[in-house]
Amino acid sequence: MPTLNWIGKEKVINHHQDVPYKTLEPQYTFTNGKESKDATSENKIIHGDNLEALKSLLPEYESKIDCIYIDPPYNTGNEEWKYNDNVSHPRFKKWLGEIVGKEGEDLSRHDKWLCMMYPRLRLISKLLSKDGALVISIGYHEIANLTILCKEIFATRQIITITIQTSGGKPSKGFNYQHEYLIYIVPKDFNPNNLKHSGGKSRSPFEGLTLATFDKIQRPNQTYPIFVNLKDGKLHSTGKSLQERIDTGEYTKDKKSFIYNYNEAPEGTCAIWPVTSKGKNCVWRLISSRLQSDWKKGYIKISPNRSNTAKNKFSIQYLPSGVIKKINSKILEVTGTENNSPTLAFGDNKTEGSQIPTLWLEKDFYTVKGTNLLKDIFKEKMFDYPKSHELIEEIIRSISHPNSIVLDSFAGSGTTAHAVLNLNKEDGGNRKFILVEMEDYANTITAERVKRVINGYGEGSKAIEGTTGDFTYYELGEPLFLDNGFLNEDIALDKILEYVWYSEAKTPFTKPKEDYLLGAKNDTAYYFYYQKDSITTLDESFLRSIKTKASQYIIYADNCLLDQSIMDKYNIVFKKIPRDITRF
Repeated sequence: MPTLNWIGKEKVINHHQDVPYKTLEPQYTFTNGKESKDATSENKIIHGDNLEALKSLLPEYESKIDCIYIDPPYNTGNEEWKYNDNVSHPRFKKWLGEIVGKEGEDLSRHDKWLCMMYPRLRLISKLLSKDGALVISIGYHEIANLTILCKEIFATRQIITITIQTSGGKPSKGFNYQHEYLIYIVPKDFNPNNLKHSGGKSRSPFEGLTLATFDKIQRPNQTYPIFVNLKDGKLHSTGKSLQERIDTGEYTKDKKSFIYNYNEAPEGTCAIWPVTSKGKNCVWRLISSRLQSDWKKGYIKISPNRSNTAKNKFSIQYLPSGVIKKINSKILEVTGTENNSPTLAFGDNKTEGSQIPTLWLEKDFYTVKGTNLLKDIFKEKMFDYPKSHELIEEIIRSISHPNSIVLDSFAGSGTTAHAVLNLNKEDGGNRKFILVEMEDYANTITAERVKRVINGYGEGSKAIEGTTGDFTYYELGEPLFLDNGFLNEDIALDKILEYVWYSEAKTPFTKPKEDYLLGAKNDTAYYFYYQKDSITTLDESFLRSIKTKASQYIIYADNCLLDQSIMDKYNIVFKKIPRDITRF
C-alpha cells in the first residue's frame, strides 16, 4: 500500500479522534419559500469548521452516505484569490499551531495542505457507505499528493483520476493550463449510472465489419470476398476464404503474398474485400457462413461507399452480439427493414454512457459557466472560478441513486445543493444534501443561493423556474465535553443521549418511552442514569425500576453501590459518567 510522508503527519494521523464533538444547532428551516422556526428538513446546510462538522454528523450518518463530492482548496499559492484557495486562513493557522506545534511554522504550503486534508478524509471515510463513492476536484498543484493520500486512506477501493477541461486556458510560465482533475474513489465492483454529457448519444447500432487488429496471415478463414449485386446493393454470395483456397490447393504461395482480386466477382456483382477506409488489408469479423446467416436475419447492412477512390464500392456493417441481445430482450425496438432488404431498421438507439470516460472536454463544464450562473442568480459577480452546476450534476448523476444522501463538506457557493435539486426535478428523485461551509458567507451566499434555486431566479427570458425543496440551516454548537473532561451541562439532554447511544450501538438514536433507557441492541439494554442537577447512583432501587428485559445490561451512572454478585447475576456492566463515555 502506498504511503506519503510529510512534516507534521505524525501529529495529524489520529487527530480525527481528538476533534471535539459539537452539537448541530438549528437556526431556521427554509420551506414553502420562506424561513420557519417550527419545521425541520432532512437537507442540511451547516456553518462551521468542516472538521468539527464532519465529526458532528457521525451519530446519524456513519457508513450511511453513499455520495460525497468535495472541492477542497487547490493550494495554488495565490493568496490574493477571493475564494479560500490557500492554507493561510487564520482559522487554519490557529489549528495548525495547536496540533502540529512550533514546527508548523516551518512547513511548506504542501505540508500544511496535507495536514489539513488528512483528518478530514479520515472522517469522510467513516461517513462513506460500503457501496458509496467519493469524488474530489483538484488541480495540478496537489494531484500527486492527494492521489497517494487517497490510496492510503481508501486502500480497498478503486481510485481513478479523470482529466477535465475547465477553461480555455490559464497561461503560466510557458504553459497554458486548461484542465483540472477529478479523483473517483469507488468500490471495486463499481457500476456507474448512465451519463448525460459523456454518453447517451444517438448512434446507429451497426458497426464496421472489418477487423483491423488481425490480418490474412493470422486469420485466413476470415479473408474472403463478399459479392454484392450492383443493381440493388444486396448480398449475392461470398467467395472462398484464403484458408479454403489453401486447403484445396488452389493457392500454394505463402499467406503474406495473397492478393485481393477484385476481378473474380460473378457477372452483375462486385467484390468487397476486408480493407479499412485507410486502405489497410485486414479480415472480416465473421466467417462467411455466419455472414450469410446474419444477412438473412437482418443483422448485416450494405451501403454504397462514400469514397470515390476506394476499391470497395460498398461498405459492409454488422450488429455486435451486445446489440443482438438488446433486440432479443426488447430493449432495442425493431421498426421494420431497410430498402426492401432483410436489413433491420430501428427506432431511437442511444449509447448507454455508463462507462465514465477519463477525459471530459464538454464546454458545459467550464468554470466560466459557473461564474455567469452566480451572476444571474445574485446579479453581481461572486466568485472567480466556481464549478458549473452541469459538472456537479454529471458527477452526482454518475454515482448517486434517486434516494441518495449527498455530502459536500467544502460547499462554497452551494453548487452541490443546486445540482441535487436540479437532478431531483429532472428524474423525480428524493436525494438529500448536506453542505458544510466554514466561511461567514455560509448564510448570505451558500444558503441564499439554495433559497433562490428553490424559489426560482432571473427575469424575463432568463427566468429559471424554481425546483421546490427545503433545508434546515445549522450553526455548530458547543462541545459535548468540557476541557476538564466533564459533560457540558449546557448541552440539551437529547444531544447527550444521542451521542452516548451512538458510541455504544453505532446507530441513530430514537428516544424510548422508558426513563433513562437509551435502547436495546443484540439482547443488551443500555441505560444512561444521568441528572444534570444531582449525582446518580446505580443501586438496587434503580434496578427495580428497570422494565426492559435483556440478557445483559450496560448502565451508566455517576456511582455504583451494587455488589459484584448482583452484577454478575444480572450480567450488569457499570460505566461511570463521564469517565467511561467513549470519545470517538
